[in-house]
Amino acid sequence: MLCWALPSLLIACWIPLLRGARPNVELVGGCQIPERWTGTWFQSGVRQPIIVQDNRISTKGRCLASDGDKFLVIDDKGICYRCVVIHEKHENVLQYKETFCVHTRDSLHSLCSLITGDALLYSMFREGAIPVPCPFRGGHTFTYNRGYGECRYPLSTIDSCTHDSRLLLRYQACPDVHSTESAVEELQCLATWKEGSLRYLVGKMHHSHATSNEERYRCFVYEKVSINGLYDGDIRQQRADDVEYKVAQSGDATCNGLFSPMEGSRTMTLKKAPTLLKCKFPSWLTVYSHWHTLDYQRTYLFHHRNTTLHIANTTAPTVPTDNTSGGNGGSGSINPQQLSALNSEQDIRVVCTEIKTVTNDLAHLVAHYTMGCQNGFICMMFYKRDDHVIELQTGLPTQRPEEACMNTNFDRASIPYITLVTTNPEQRTCPHFGKYSVSGVTRRERHTRSQYQPHLSQPIDLIGTISHRLQESQNFRERRELHSFTGDIVEGCSLDVNTLVVGCGATDTMEFRSDCDNSNKPRVTSVYTCHGGWSENNTHFLITTPLSRSSRGARRYCFVYESNTATTIRFSTSSDTCMRDISSGSGSVLAFNITSLGQCTETNSSHHITPNVTYILILLGILMFTLFKRDHHSVTLLDHNLPVR
Repeated sequence: MLCWALPSLLIACWIPLLRGARPNVELVGGCQIPERWTGTWFQSGVRQPIIVQDNRISTKGRCLASDGDKFLVIDDKGICYRCVVIHEKHENVLQYKETFCVHTRDSLHSLCSLITGDALLYSMFREGAIPVPCPFRGGHTFTYNRGYGECRYPLSTIDSCTHDSRLLLRYQACPDVHSTESAVEELQCLATWKEGSLRYLVGKMHHSHATSNEERYRCFVYEKVSINGLYDGDIRQQRADDVEYKVAQSGDATCNGLFSPMEGSRTMTLKKAPTLLKCKFPSWLTVYSHWHTLDYQRTYLFHHRNTTLHIANTTAPTVPTDNTSGGNGGSGSINPQQLSALNSEQDIRVVCTEIKTVTNDLAHLVAHYTMGCQNGFICMMFYKRDDHVIELQTGLPTQRPEEACMNTNFDRASIPYITLVTTNPEQRTCPHFGKYSVSGVTRRERHTRSQYQPHLSQPIDLIGTISHRLQESQNFRERRELHSFTGDIVEGCSLDVNTLVVGCGATDTMEFRSDCDNSNKPRVTSVYTCHGGWSENNTHFLITTPLSRSSRGARRYCFVYESNTATTIRFSTSSDTCMRDISSGSGSVLAFNITSLGQCTETNSSHHITPNVTYILILLGILMFTLFKRDHHSVTLLDHNLPVR
């Protein structure tokens, strides 16, 4: 009554009330949902993806107020209030509890106090999440139990994949245990976190029966223990083979009910598998850590103390997407021919396991490969062709190392070669100096990924195919880009190759020339530098680099040639690898014949006198004229001095 009677004391009466009151919706300054939560999320039982953006959660409504992990939201109809308490377990996992819908507006803290300790816990998993490294590194064996007894024999296995965010689980069927079956599942790890002594893992399972996110997302709880019974904190210094993992898996796309690694829809005990014996690749192979295919589509990288070879695709993404399963759909199948050529778009990890033969220029070995989530053993043969050039043959994959180099899996006569060069190979003297005429040119159409400018990757950059395109193309932009690529090319000039000059200008270059019909225009040339070569059964191989090429042009070429007659040599070129059969032209970009026109000095002297010779002749002429004038003057004086008889 005193407050109402004395208005001057009104403010003093309100201050204690304000201090003791909980902040209302309008007093907390609005809602702030962390920006890192923005995105699309999956929750079991919710049909549509949950979208978090700005201050809205699509399935809950608009956020009005927040305080730490507590959020007050109102539905889109504006009649239902609820408190949602959200815990971020990982950037890819959110877990929350919430109140029931209330129709009276209350403060954030008052509403959140209605959440009880046994309220249902919901889990949200980020869709399209960036995978994380799996906690189980390397190969493991494991036993498992689905509630009908433990399947101990035969042992199931876990294999590492090329990317450390994936594991391949191979379940074996135990004939004496009900509900066990042989199956292959691929696990993609998305999040890990720790709560007390327990650790959690959320991942996506890829297998033939997983057709929706409800069947793909699974939660795991695991604990690392020693074989002697000591737990996580006491085994940091123990060897890996003294440690095992106890793992429990959820039966649905939630983390509910996972309180112990001993209880779950499926429980497993993981032990480290025996380590593979490793050998070292020969020193002449690893002296350069980086090797490339001629077209630079694949990179071969030696590392890990020369025991491991990593083969990467340099033109396409190598990290598998969230919707893939390592390229095999989880089926466990693989195309042997694809692996035998090592040309898959996936990365491949190769570990040397056994040396068969090693010399100064040859290495024959058995290696363990991992491609995606597939693995096994292959036989490999490396050949040193030059200091900066090697070749490789690989056999068919097997599951047993002793079978890898058997004739049925490794036939040297039929396996194609892969030609590799270093990043910056040294320039070498080109063979067979001289001048040659070119005839019988044949070209093969090459189907490239880009339908535009299919000819620009051919080795003879300025030759017939471009001339053909200039005549046929009516598109101004295409003609302009072709002109930009070929340099000073004008209509009226024939770009067909007619001359090959080797080592006449520089000893490490070879030039293909095309004489212009118009004498006022310059001669068009295409120049290549030589990097080394070798011979096999009267067939010669030469690695070259075009000095001028388009951005889409090839990086290296292999020229393969052999003598048809005493004066004619048959050439074939390829931008992928050095082909062995050039008689049919199969696999080559360009094939042609060359006929010798003589040595560089012979051809030069038959055409014109060099400027240096001309200059010397002029000097000699001046000297002779001077001497003649001096002698003539001396004779004249002598005649004047003679007495007249």
